[in-house]
Amino acid sequence: MRAFIWGLIFGVLAVGAAGYWYVTGGHAPVATSDPDMPFEHMLAHKALDVRIQKEMPKSVPIQADEPNLLAGATLYRDHCGVCHGLPAQPQTAIATGMYPRPPKLLEGKGVTDDEPGESYWKVANGIR
Repeated sequence: MRAFIWGLIFGVLAVGAAGYWYVTGGHAPVATSDPDMPFEHMLAHKALDVRIQKEMPKSVPIQADEPNLLAGATLYRDHCGVCHGLPAQPQTAIATGMYPRPPKLLEGKGVTDDEPGESYWKVANGIR
């Protein structure tokens, strides 16, 4: 049993040391042209999904009426479109240089399949 405990301690320390060497030795992919780190995409999306499910409002405090929709479209154009794109417009230089690439919200399914509370949370908090 004692050998098992020492082996477990050594294993944990070895994994920690290997992770430290990987990051501090310049082996981690940090350039925007590099592929994602192992499990990076999966872990980031899992964390985002759990956070949204925990915090999104069950009922949205803004009514989906014409004045609010027009105001939302104006806010999107002024503050979001530079990264997420505008209809029939090419991708901006800002969006081209971002990593990860911002999703184009007005192409494909966009956010049409999101619950209203989820969309509200994303607009109120943003996603990094």
